[in-house]
Amino acid sequence: MTKPSRLLAWSALVMGMAAITAVVILGLTGHPEAAAAAGAIGAAAVAVGGITVTVNIRR
Repeated sequence: MTKPSRLLAWSALVMGMAAITAVVILGLTGHPEAAAAAGAIGAAAVAVGGITVTVNIRR
């Protein structure tokens, strides 16, 4: 993998973990609307930062 693709994968991972943490903390502190918003933002960021893998098979 090239450096930019590694950086993209790590940033998606960090964003996903931050969103999960925010949802749990906001949910436990009694802010369900904010937890839902944080979850939606995190899901969108991870979906946009997805990595496409292409496999070429030579015969």
